[in-house]
Amino acid sequence: MPDTYIVIFAGILGLMFGSFANVIIWRVPQKISIVRPRSYCPGCKRRLRFFELIPVVSYVFLCGKCRTCKSRISPQEPLVELLCGGLFAAMAVHSPTLSLVPLAILAFALVAIAFIDAATMEIPNGLVITVAVAGIFYVSLGNISPADALLGALAGAVPLFLTNRLTLLVLKKDGFGFGDVKLMAAAGLFIGWRLMLPAFFFALVTGAAVAVFLLATGRAKRGGYMAFAPFLCLGVIFSLWFGEKFLAWYFALL
Repeated sequence: MPDTYIVIFAGILGLMFGSFANVIIWRVPQKISIVRPRSYCPGCKRRLRFFELIPVVSYVFLCGKCRTCKSRISPQEPLVELLCGGLFAAMAVHSPTLSLVPLAILAFALVAIAFIDAATMEIPNGLVITVAVAGIFYVSLGNISPADALLGALAGAVPLFLTNRLTLLVLKKDGFGFGDVKLMAAAGLFIGWRLMLPAFFFALVTGAAVAVFLLATGRAKRGGYMAFAPFLCLGVIFSLWFGEKFLAWYFALL
């Protein structure tokens, strides 16, 4: 099968998984089963028909409103679908082999984790386990050595854990949540210890930029908490694609 077809197929599959990610993002924080009941409108509780569940297309066709009660459909839904579709396609370009399977699962889980943490400041254990299992599969395919994967898990977890202990000791408050620690331990199975540096660097830079913006616009207060998992997820994706180039650039400066 030509690579172009693989990329297109991966993108379409990603849109479908993005629709499922929306279910997880909405239901898991509310402790609702992701299997039953079938998809329904939160406003009028009507079960949605198949043509109302087509990723992105249904949102556009329905003008972002429920067909029956006209309640507003969040634009986050097509955004999540497009993110998953784009990431799946990009992963296919990055690795058009069997390795695409664990990479696609990683992308799916990271999108769901990012949106859930942004809304609730919590990272579901089930999604972290999903990343870890996909990481073990990724290692088994020979993409990264078991030793490097294990060191990657430690490199992801230990700095966040120690930072949290230090902030508790000095500032009497949490620095990073334990969910962040577990997330980066699982992600370390994919990127190893070397690429953990660009992952953290990108997460800290983007997180700091957003924090400054929120403080400057009065949308956040000093000393408050901000969900950091979205930036960690961005860092992992960045490191997968550009980590080696970043390291080459960084060491060239030394």
